[in-house]
Amino acid sequence: MSPDAFVKRGFAFIVGGMVAVSAYYQASGVAQLIAHQIARDGAPPALPERAPTPAPPSEERATSAAPILERNPFDSTTGPLVPRPSAATAGQADLSQRDPYLAPPCDTGRVVLIAVSEDPEWSFAAVEAEGGRTALGRRGGEIGGRKVEHIAWDRVWMTSGGARCQMQLGKKSDNDGKKAAEPQPRAPDPPRATPSRASGRSDVPPEIASRMKRVSETEIDIDRSAAEKIFEQPEIVTTTSAAIPEMRDNQVVGLKMTIKPGSVLESLGLQSGDLVKSVNSIDLTDPQKAMMAYTRMRSDKSLSVVVERDGRPVRLRVNIR
Repeated sequence: MSPDAFVKRGFAFIVGGMVAVSAYYQASGVAQLIAHQIARDGAPPALPERAPTPAPPSEERATSAAPILERNPFDSTTGPLVPRPSAATAGQADLSQRDPYLAPPCDTGRVVLIAVSEDPEWSFAAVEAEGGRTALGRRGGEIGGRKVEHIAWDRVWMTSGGARCQMQLGKKSDNDGKKAAEPQPRAPDPPRATPSRASGRSDVPPEIASRMKRVSETEIDIDRSAAEKIFEQPEIVTTTSAAIPEMRDNQVVGLKMTIKPGSVLESLGLQSGDLVKSVNSIDLTDPQKAMMAYTRMRSDKSLSVVVERDGRPVRLRVNIR
């Protein structure tokens, strides 16, 4: 049978099948729409969407312009924009790495006395400032606006504003030499009796020995001019004697003396091995009291020195006339 004949005979069946298929698909779509609407009407209302909350700032994620300033990619000539430390700060930081013996001399001041000990806390230096006033200091203290950095047997190092200078024992600075007035010459006094222990060699300068007179074994008179010479020339004492703190039961009880025979201190009645316990009722048990005793020594009219000698107390007296 030809296709035309088949279509003509089954035209009604073909049209009916197409209508049936179309009706099926239409009914299926309507059913899905109804089911979706029913499900939507029965569900709870949806909550409105919220904007996301920004995360709190973290220290690790904090923004900073430091990397840009340190790198400065806009100018290869200027370099980093962060200011560098000042020269004074850098010099102060490198102060400990410099040789202290190459430090320049201090422009003012003069060291007139040094008492050095193995314990730096018991090392003292007497510095004569402007006007002739003498101040006693130790490491960490201040004298004339400078800080005492270290005390050696022949010099003192001072620091101020990140700079270090040094003062040698008995040596005046150039400025002090210009300002200091020359002492007026004094007519020599009539010779007096020399101190006991005349036998042996004496290291006491004649101008001092001639103005000392022994009253007894434990008492001596000395002219004030001779006492001033001892203060002005401390090397007379420091080169012939030494004082070391004596410890008993973990406490300092005084200063143990080592004295060269024929020295000034021996002429004043002290002996090697004496334990100096007090001067004018000031116990020498800590550095602060020792500084106080020295400060008063130059202005006092007499010195009462209590020493322990061979296990017993001995009181020595020096009268300054």
